[in-house]
Amino acid sequence: MDKPFFSIVTASYNSEKTIFDTISSVLNQGFSDFEYLIIDGNSTDKTLQIIQSFESSFEEKNIKYSYISEKDNGIYDAWNKGIKLSSGKWISFLGSDDEYLPDALEQYYFYLKNDANSNYISSKVELINSKKEVLTVIGKPFVWKKVVRNMEIAQVGSFHKKELFDDVGLFNDNYKIVGDLDFYIRCKDFIKPIYFEKITAKMLNEGVSNQIYKALKEALDVKLINKSSTLPLVPYYDFTTILLKCYYNKLIKKK
Repeated sequence: MDKPFFSIVTASYNSEKTIFDTISSVLNQGFSDFEYLIIDGNSTDKTLQIIQSFESSFEEKNIKYSYISEKDNGIYDAWNKGIKLSSGKWISFLGSDDEYLPDALEQYYFYLKNDANSNYISSKVELINSKKEVLTVIGKPFVWKKVVRNMEIAQVGSFHKKELFDDVGLFNDNYKIVGDLDFYIRCKDFIKPIYFEKITAKMLNEGVSNQIYKALKEALDVKLINKSSTLPLVPYYDFTTILLKCYYNKLIKKK
């Protein structure tokens, strides 16, 4: 059997409020040369029942749909399991509270089908609230020097060629919020990015990464451990300025 062009991986845990829309957004893609893997962390709510309810729908469209539910060590452990189970040429990580736009996979395929050089692609993403109101649009081109200082790429809008993980290794699951930053820092000598200015997904602004201080502190640790800058004070400067900017923006919104 031919390998699918894409593997989409969703990590979930007690996601009963959002995962139906996430899975529906994948099922309703106009493009079908992909597999969908859900790695659930042994949810105690109705998440697993919702996941199971989609089996026949994916089978009818002849799309491989698989899932596991077991205790894990956080989102990056789940992503690593997904990578190991995947068979697609390109891998993405769609949050259990995020959604693809209906033509997202078709858009990616159009850009990648004749591309033999790149191993990473990203796009733009709408940041939404729980009412699905658009707050802003995020996602800038991958430029390594900029990514390691302030990761402005849209992870939800990213696909990674599977060989990139062979070159760089898997995600470090010791990190709970910014393991993707650690991965991209390690990608320096391997990543060959491309970018297109299309909005391909919606990202809920209430996930694990939306913990300002914890996320920035973990990012600081990642940068120091990986020696991402030749100037020792740069990571501390970035930590302080971004933290102050985030809190300032919060105060402005409350007024």
